[in-house]
Amino acid sequence: MLDRFFDCEFADCILPSVRGFGPCEKCNRHLCATHRRLPFHTCDDTVQSMNLLSIYSTPLNSDLTTKKPLPEEQFEVNIHAEVKDLRSKINEKALCERASELNGGHKCTIEHPPAWGRGCLMGCANYHAGVRFMDDASTVWLIRVPRLNGSIPQPLIDYLIRSEYATLKFLETTKVPAPRVFDYGIASDKSNKVGVSYLLIEQMPGQPWNMQGPHGKRFADEKDKERVWKDLADIMIELQHHPFPKAGSLLPGPTPSEPVVSAVASERFLVQSPVGPFDTAVDYYTSFVERNMALIADGQLFTSFPVNAYLVFAFLKSQVQALATTSPKPHSVDTTEQFYLKHVDDKGDHLMVDDELNIIGIIDWQMARVVPASEAFGPSLVTAEMGDIYDGMSSLTAHDQALACFLRAKGAEDLADIMGKDERLRRFFFGLDVDFPWEETLPLIRGIWTAFGIEKNTYWEVWKRDMLEKHAHDGRLKHIQDRFGPGP
Repeated sequence: MLDRFFDCEFADCILPSVRGFGPCEKCNRHLCATHRRLPFHTCDDTVQSMNLLSIYSTPLNSDLTTKKPLPEEQFEVNIHAEVKDLRSKINEKALCERASELNGGHKCTIEHPPAWGRGCLMGCANYHAGVRFMDDASTVWLIRVPRLNGSIPQPLIDYLIRSEYATLKFLETTKVPAPRVFDYGIASDKSNKVGVSYLLIEQMPGQPWNMQGPHGKRFADEKDKERVWKDLADIMIELQHHPFPKAGSLLPGPTPSEPVVSAVASERFLVQSPVGPFDTAVDYYTSFVERNMALIADGQLFTSFPVNAYLVFAFLKSQVQALATTSPKPHSVDTTEQFYLKHVDDKGDHLMVDDELNIIGIIDWQMARVVPASEAFGPSLVTAEMGDIYDGMSSLTAHDQALACFLRAKGAEDLADIMGKDERLRRFFFGLDVDFPWEETLPLIRGIWTAFGIEKNTYWEVWKRDMLEKHAHDGRLKHIQDRFGPGP
């Protein structure tokens, strides 16, 4: 049986709940593809608050099912209630004792930021509070606690904590600027007196880069962005110096410089369970699409248009061999493939910059994974034009090309060639947005088509008919059609 995040909590239902959505804000139930709709689920006409782990598609106060904004007042009430509940679970006395023990006995206090608004330190996946040492005001740590909004199960939360800890510990042995990490705890561990799963990390200076310019300039122009690309090139070159023998995510090993490559923690939407590791790029790419296809067939993903989504991932699966053959080859047949650490959630705000736009730190490594060179050093979200991504246009951007130029200027010809080749892997892993309606998903599909050599303006109906004929004997596809119908 395919694993599930949560069971459907409708009376007598034995099906899995839909992934990518937290429980209903009103009745607090996880529901399956059938029971999350009318007439079974009637909370505010089946209004569901969005999964805050998915931040690319809609504003934070938007609604997943109808795209209507949640009332701002109710949204803030929900946030404050969530933060209050989370804080109540943190044993601050035990936390201070642990932090003091790790920092030479220096006493500390916990500084909770506002739950919402200016000064808030809660992101889409984690809550943060300051740990300030009384006799050293310049030393501030952060406790990083996964949000408890019911979107992902506790075992996955704990795996992400362990993986991020191992990743940060490994990065301490490199020249990559990242927060130092001092400790982690798992909620289910009886020796963890803090009461929640957590990381204790260094608070990085600077501010997240949200495409702002230097010295308070509202928007960075192309020249400003070159400062970021220049530093990013150095970081990519450093990561190339630290290959791994498998694809997956890191877990603590015998020493910080020797982490274990284990199962891939998840992906950017946090809808996949850990799986792997993988010896080859083919196995790694195949697993990504195959897991999506299996979850669609099981009613756990893309339940508004499962047939269409399944066909798109079937198409991507057919491209795996071509993607793998474009990966840089080992120098001899006796050499195994090599893989490299990549920050998966690399939208730009993972970069901490100073007033000159120098990169002084990289944060939020919880979904990091070790991947083939073509993914690790190819076009990613930070150099993408997100408007083009969502409008169905596909090409290398000026930012991709600028970063490739900096890599080449620094002598990294191989990395420059990867960065300047094409955006197929960016499209491959960006895939489809888990919470988009069909009319907004179709442009994403057209972008995938364009990246893989299919005319962007191909009629959807024609392409779908051809794919249905091609996969006429696919049992999972027939099961989806029987359960959900043909879809749009």
